[in-house]
Amino acid sequence: MSKGDVYKLLVSKMNEVAVVPPQEIGSLTPIYKKIVPQLKFYPWKVTLIISSLIAFLLYMIFGATLVKLASLLQYGF
Repeated sequence: MSKGDVYKLLVSKMNEVAVVPPQEIGSLTPIYKKIVPQLKFYPWKVTLIISSLIAFLLYMIFGATLVKLASLLQYGF
């Protein structure tokens, strides 16, 4: 094999690998395309927001019981 043949083979393989079909998940595709870049570039920001929302929702659902449970677990460990 000459260098030209190897180069042509590598270029054909590169073109084969570079052709990746877009991700399609039905009707959720627009939401997926908005969420994924946020998760790629700002993972801590997204994690902080989601965990804060979950903590707030748990507090709204369980109220003072959640605070008592957290105190009990804190003293237990």
